[in-house]
Order: sequence, then structure tokens, then C-alpha cells
Amino acid sequence: MKLCILEADRPAEAFRPAHGTYAGMFERWLAPALPEATFDNLFVAGGETLPGDPDLYDAYLVTGSRAGVYEDHAWIAPLEAFLRELRARNRPVAGVCFGHQVMAQAFGGTVEKSAAGWMLGRQEHMLSPEGAEVFGPDPLTALSFHQDQITALPPGAARLLSNDPSPNGGLVYTGFPALSVQFHPEFQPGYIHDLLLAYQGERVPMDRAQSALATLDGALDNDRVARGFAEFFRRNV
Repeated sequence: MKLCILEADRPAEAFRPAHGTYAGMFERWLAPALPEATFDNLFVAGGETLPGDPDLYDAYLVTGSRAGVYEDHAWIAPLEAFLRELRARNRPVAGVCFGHQVMAQAFGGTVEKSAAGWMLGRQEHMLSPEGAEVFGPDPLTALSFHQDQITALPPGAARLLSNDPSPNGGLVYTGFPALSVQFHPEFQPGYIHDLLLAYQGERVPMDRAQSALATLDGALDNDRVARGFAEFFRRNV
């Protein structure tokens, strides 16, 4: 299985020596659950060209980003058009955070800045019946770092999981193979810790950052989410 990671951003240079790139984080997270896959990556936010032939890869995964999907960046509209082409060709695609949001926008949903503000740190999510089929029925814990939300679901999307501040925290689509989550299963607590320390009092309110830092020692379900993503790719490739 050939899987291409579409990088919608890369960490700031100060974070890369300790944490690497988003493509590296995704491969380290997903490869143990999907050992039959080989991974490639394209830095689409950095100007690398999307595949002229979507069938070049068996499946795709869209990363997070500091950008908002509603912002005027030259690379977002071509990415949305590419996602619609993947849908037309029935090519499997998954997304995380920005990837979750840009898929929803490309397929007809609405993304906005949340009235609840930043959602940060370790969060618990409740599974819908559709989510239980993908990840199992128990509540799921994962790391979040976002302030945008899907506020209107695209046609054909079903909710996988939710909590009060993030009601559309995961989606699965009917009619074509697409799956996405708002949280970051590829992140480790150390990366969130460093982001919060760097951004507290500037991009992120100090009280929100301090509350989130206090959550980072808890257990996470990253491996469980990886198994769900792996089975999604395996079933649809």
C-alpha cells in the first residue's frame, strides 16, 4: 500500500530538532498499525505540487496546519479540488485537524472559528454508533490544539465522536471512502507541552494554556485510533 501524506504545514523550525515534521509524526504513529504501507509526503503548503494523477498513490492523509481553511492561501483551493477528485475516483482519504476541516469544506460543509475558543490538551470524546464501529465503543482520549470547528456537516457525513466544546470531532462519509478527526492522534504530549509554553500569553490565553498543561500526564488512545485508521485504509485500498 502506497500512502501519501499531504502536509498542510510543518512545525516552526524551533520545534523540529526535538519533534520532526508532521509527516514524520504521522508515519511514526500509523506505521506500527499499518506495516504493509510505504509512506511518501508532499509539502503542499510549501508549494510542492499535488499529484497530476491521483491514482499514483493508493490512499492519502491530510495533516493539521496553523492556517484556517477559510483563509486566503493560494494552496487551499487546489487542495480542495484535489480532495473532490479523490472522491470522484473513490480513492481513500483521511484527515486530522486542518485535514478534517478542509475535507468538510471541500465536500460542502462549513468551518468557522469556535465561539468556545481554544480546545487544548488531553480531551475525552464520546463515540457515536458509527464511531464505535471504527474505534470501539468506549470513550476516547486524545490531544487537541485548535480553535476552529466544523459547524455544518457536509452532505453524506456522519458524526463519529464528540464532546461539548467539539461536537463534530470526527466524521465518516457515505458513498466514498473518507474519514477524519479533529484531534491529533499523531501528537505526543511533549510536543503539545512545548507549543503551550511557546504560545501561552500570546497566541493562546495564559489560563487556557495552564489548564491544558495540567492534563498532559493522562493516558491517551493514540494506538487505538491508529488501529481504526489502519483498518479504514486496509478495507478501502
